[in-house]
Amino acid sequence: MDVAIRYSPAQLAGGGATKLGGEAVFPVCSPSLLLDRSRPLNNPTDLERHVLLTLDDPDGRWPWLSWNVWLEVAGIPELRPGGILRLSGYEQVIPAAIAGNGVALGRSPLVDAAIRDGQLVAPLERIASTERAYWIVTGPEATSRPHVAEFVAWLKRASAKDLSRSNAGTR
Repeated sequence: MDVAIRYSPAQLAGGGATKLGGEAVFPVCSPSLLLDRSRPLNNPTDLERHVLLTLDDPDGRWPWLSWNVWLEVAGIPELRPGGILRLSGYEQVIPAAIAGNGVALGRSPLVDAAIRDGQLVAPLERIASTERAYWIVTGPEATSRPHVAEFVAWLKRASAKDLSRSNAGTR
């Protein structure tokens, strides 16, 4: 292996790993959901009037994408939503939110473009960040190769550009 991008907590990234960027997890929904004045979405307790789009994770492999964890961090672990729609993959959760089927936990930077494009909105303040981040990991012999160094430098520049764009376009 010359170069890998790893998504993990710092302690699992490996020695010599370089952080590309972190991740925040926060509620996102279609702008159309905010048009319904009978179901406002101004603060976390308003989620009781909405369907929560949930990643089905019976083994608890992705706790940072769990509404239970997010609600606990928000200080309202007892909140009962208007409904729950369980989806088998994260690649289904965000399109369901864009379609107006409920409120999802968005992962920044993965949802930043959809927010910038107006497909999604983040109606609530970001309350939680995960310990996980994206890391560049290079093989011990690869670091001395000029093309690897150029690629790693490009990854850092591209990541910094994306982070500055996402910070400008979301709360």
